Amino acid sequence: MHVADLEDLRGAAHDRAVLAEARVVLARRLGVPPGEALQHLIWLARDLDMEMVEAASLLVKDGGGGPVGAVLAGRRAPRTEEVPAERQAVLSEAEDVLRRVTAEDTAGDAEVLARVPEDPAATAVLEGALDSAAHLVPVRGPDGNVADFLFAELNGVAKDMFGRGREELTGLRLLRTDPGAVLSGLFDDYVGVLESGTRLERSSIQYSTAQRGLSRSSRMSVRCVRVPTGICVTWRYHLAEDRIARRLERVERLALIGFGEWDLATGEADWTPQMLANYGLSPDEVPPMPHDLPKVVADDDLPLVEEAVQTMFSRREPVEAEHRVIGHDGTPRHLWVFAEPVLGESGLPVSINIVSQDITRRRGVERALAETRRQMLRQQARTAQERRVAVTLRRAILPDEDEVEQLPGMCTSIRSMAAESTARIGGDWFATKALQDGRAMFAIGDAAGHGLPAAAAMARTRNGLLGLACTGERAGRLVGWLNELIGAMDPPATGTAIVAHYDPARHVLEWTCAGHPPPILVRDGRATPLEVVRDPMLGAMPGWEYTTITTGLDSGDMLFLYTDGLVERRDADLDERIGRLTHILRDSSSRPERVLDEVLARMEHDRAADDTTLFALYVE
Repeated sequence: MHVADLEDLRGAAHDRAVLAEARVVLARRLGVPPGEALQHLIWLARDLDMEMVEAASLLVKDGGGGPVGAVLAGRRAPRTEEVPAERQAVLSEAEDVLRRVTAEDTAGDAEVLARVPEDPAATAVLEGALDSAAHLVPVRGPDGNVADFLFAELNGVAKDMFGRGREELTGLRLLRTDPGAVLSGLFDDYVGVLESGTRLERSSIQYSTAQRGLSRSSRMSVRCVRVPTGICVTWRYHLAEDRIARRLERVERLALIGFGEWDLATGEADWTPQMLANYGLSPDEVPPMPHDLPKVVADDDLPLVEEAVQTMFSRREPVEAEHRVIGHDGTPRHLWVFAEPVLGESGLPVSINIVSQDITRRRGVERALAETRRQMLRQQARTAQERRVAVTLRRAILPDEDEVEQLPGMCTSIRSMAAESTARIGGDWFATKALQDGRAMFAIGDAAGHGLPAAAAMARTRNGLLGLACTGERAGRLVGWLNELIGAMDPPATGTAIVAHYDPARHVLEWTCAGHPPPILVRDGRATPLEVVRDPMLGAMPGWEYTTITTGLDSGDMLFLYTDGLVERRDADLDERIGRLTHILRDSSSRPERVLDEVLARMEHDRAADDTTLFALYVE
């Protein structure tokens, strides 16, 4: 695998790591789950008109030191239901009842039903009932007391809590099919109706029963009257109403919405549990009336609430407002309140409906997001300043193209272009030097990274090489020293480079490649990448002995060097891009300055992606 491929993989992994870290930082600041934090990161990047990775980098650089003005509230832990324990208790009691009644002898039940005469009163009750209705006849024990009831007849709409109707229940005993009648006390009430003739009417009771290991509960209304042959019972389960009540309770709990009503005539207030919780009141506390509401509001918000109450009574219009309530622990709770007066026939308010929602978490997230945005803008300004310094440093260190020192025995042409996107300004560099022994030294390299750190590493690398070049040592020895120099930098740095010596007297090129893309030799209309020894990048392996490669050059040869900004693309294979560059060089002009222009045009070079340096050397 090429070093450039490894760098591309490292870059992609680095981007993913930065995004993951930024998501954790933002989630901690806002007090939200990581998934929601990612959505906020997307919005922040869009608001600041920057790439996701760039926005994430700003967040990570800023440190993310804990919550920034966020109120970590409003998300309650999932509530554990107490119903299963209740139902288990009901089930146990019902099983005891069933064991008792099951032990009783039912052999004579059919005979009891057969002796029941026609009962027009019972028939009239069943036919006139709109709800479930049943005609029950008593079954008496040896002592003459009522031990149970038999279902003599049921109307067509009758259903028990397990969905059984006329066909399933007729002829069965009441307690065997519905032991809840004993648990709730209804059985004793039925016996009392039978014996006294007094009517029984229960408008709404909580009722539970069990059958075959299953328990059911619901509110129900029940009526019972005596008829000549026994009793008639009508009942209705409030299942739909129960479902609606449970749904409303869940809506209140999940959305932190509370409902309340003030009766101005009686001075009574009816608030739901969530309404009380929003205002920090316990279930046994009396809710405040409208004129007392300001007493539980934060002092700074008193004028707002008093004005809303006054508007509601004077203009008789609905009002909505946001205010804070100070909790018992001293922390403020933000509530959004909507209230409307209910007018009587005289046009005066007779009651007031009020809805409140706890929006503390939302306000906390908004504050934290605003502070995060401000911090990102400050970090963006610091980063922009660093980029300006990096550009200035790059211009100060690298000579202009027309000021490059000419080399003995060679005609050189250079293009060194900084990335148009300041976020991608990197560490491309080049160097030329005519040595005292008549040789020519030239080099090209790329310090890893972007921004000011890369520019600083580039400056140290290039200046260090020019200083070491005065020793006259072979290219491999120079690169070895350069590797030690870069490895000792603070902060640590890495980079790639090609360092070469050309001896015009012998037409010999001695060069070393430290993880850089291979140079391309153009000779007699053919272009070929030179074979390189895969020595590591600078700064990656301390103490490494770099290889010096010897290549013979002829007059008319052209050597083409370049940095990865010319050939590297995330969506293309590196070898294919180098192959394309080689093909372009084979068909290009022999004049170095024109070669560079043709390569830039035909390689579809992306100026925004990265720094790019091209180096063409024509052997005279």
